[in-house]
Amino acid sequence: MKFITFKPAWRWLAIFWLFGAAAAAQAHDPYLSYTDVWLHPDRMEVKCSLANFTALLLDHPNPTNPLPVLDEDNFIQFIPALKRDGEKLFEITAGGTNLVAHAVDVRLSSEGDAVDFTIIYACPPAGPMRIVPAYVKRLPDEGYGTALAVFDEAGHQLAFDANLSMENMTLDLKVPPQIGVPPTNAR
Repeated sequence: MKFITFKPAWRWLAIFWLFGAAAAAQAHDPYLSYTDVWLHPDRMEVKCSLANFTALLLDHPNPTNPLPVLDEDNFIQFIPALKRDGEKLFEITAGGTNLVAHAVDVRLSSEGDAVDFTIIYACPPAGPMRIVPAYVKRLPDEGYGTALAVFDEAGHQLAFDANLSMENMTLDLKVPPQIGVPPTNAR
């Protein structure tokens, strides 16, 4: 009989746990960003989502005053600086060449808790490629990192690392010939 009287208490605990887990899943972890790299035949697209606070730390890694809270009303004034920061978020080398960002777009996430960067690069050549989240070096040493996945255009995952951080800064992979630009000496 005691089990039956405690049963409603267990249900409430389960309900509170589920709501707590759902709330935590919606909040963007300020120390972990999420990066997807998409290899297309004509370009490489890097999509990186940084928590608002972390995005603002890129220009002010050791702020002396509190950083502003980004929202729909003030986001537009931060766009030029965030675009400049977006150009330097990653160091990417492919075929012995450093890739340079051609375009950067920044938006406030639909939840309003993150800045979503889309960075466009030229299509890398087939062969070895290294991706380094260089922005982690610009942030205070407090455990920042990124989960990074690389996909081909069909959505097949080519590489993944759950936490690129100061201790593990590089993701190395091979760009398949059918995706990458053929070498200049190829026929």
